Amino acid sequence: MDSQQVNWTNVGLRMVQGLTTVIDAIRQLDAQEASLVMKLLGKTCTKTMKEGVGHQFGIALVETSAQLAMKDKLVVEDVLRIISSIIGRLYFTASSEEEKQLVAQLEEAVKNYQII
Repeated sequence: MDSQQVNWTNVGLRMVQGLTTVIDAIRQLDAQEASLVMKLLGKTCTKTMKEGVGHQFGIALVETSAQLAMKDKLVVEDVLRIISSIIGRLYFTASSEEEKQLVAQLEEAVKNYQII
């Protein structure tokens, strides 16, 4: 049992805000800059949460940021697809109802950006 209670609402909100910032940044920055923003969010997630979906999300963002940095041209839709696939995998990792809600929040944030 945790001696410190995690406030999932705050953590989820901060992660969604971070993800929104990343997506906004990707629209305006080149591949290297966007990669750095994504890496910073990933590192923040892994430091904030030592385990669970938040930690897994952070690791995936850090790993993906390296792939982004290698691209010559950055297309928002490609990045959204990458992030969506990460979030899709997180559903399998979520072990509690709070974690599932966090993944759903992240998924919703990405859906809000998808160009139809």
